[in-house]
Amino acid sequence: MTIYHEPVLLKESVDFLITDPKGTYVDATFGGGGHTREILSRLEPEGRVYAFDVDINSQRIAEDLSASDRRLLFFRSNFSSIGSLREKHEGESFNGFLFDLGVSSYQLDNEEGFSYRRDEKLDMRLDKRLKTSAHEVVNSYSQDDLADVFFRYGEEPRSRSLARAIVRARETREIETTVQLAEIVSRVLGGAVKPLSRIFQALRIEVNGEIEVLSKGLDSAVDTVTKGGRVAVISYHSLEDRVVKEKFRYEAASCVCPPEAIICTCGKKARVRILTRKPVSPGEDAVKSNRRARSAKLRVAEKIS
Repeated sequence: MTIYHEPVLLKESVDFLITDPKGTYVDATFGGGGHTREILSRLEPEGRVYAFDVDINSQRIAEDLSASDRRLLFFRSNFSSIGSLREKHEGESFNGFLFDLGVSSYQLDNEEGFSYRRDEKLDMRLDKRLKTSAHEVVNSYSQDDLADVFFRYGEEPRSRSLARAIVRARETREIETTVQLAEIVSRVLGGAVKPLSRIFQALRIEVNGEIEVLSKGLDSAVDTVTKGGRVAVISYHSLEDRVVKEKFRYEAASCVCPPEAIICTCGKKARVRILTRKPVSPGEDAVKSNRRARSAKLRVAEKIS
């Protein structure tokens, strides 16, 4: 099975993650297994890794790896389900959770319907078991709903104009391919790479429910990780990073009362301490070898209660 490229911030993230070489760790986004391999290489025989991914190709890679290293247990499931680990493995201590968000270079370059650079059927489902693909979103969402997707997940200021153009175009014929969609986007927003990337990103996030899944997954990780364990997250765009930053800030706060409150009445206690006051970014060499690495940010929090 083809192995994906080395993940961005591999050493930095695993350095933060591992606090006990005999512990149990969760790779919430297995992908091509790069992080899992690095974690396993640093663990003692008693250590183990639970890995999650919805991609069938990731499952095949994990099966190959687990055949030679029984310390790996793979689940073909979205990481929003990691909360069930505590129920299924009662008494197990989970020492760390690692999230490498977004889609890999391999998926963008090889999976169907993700890239505007190839003429393919619109899809964008990371999990092919999902019912709604980008094709359904583009061809069945109302004009207002399309505009909301492009504005919320693509931060596109001309979202309404684009949504109007898409609705008008699909009245003549269905928008079935990435190239058809890219042509409409280029007519409305210009042919530059950034607008195209923003719109395709927005559709991918909508199709896979990425923001909702991230929020649920982070909640489960903070709830489940043992005291002294860590949650490390690598994000690639501002929407993801904002969710991570706000979640860590909330969990690190000992009071969330409004500023005008004279005394604290919320009763909240801090559950984590933030280890990365500023996010860790890739070095120049990493960016040169992988242009998608330039936007990566690593944030890490440690459970304290």
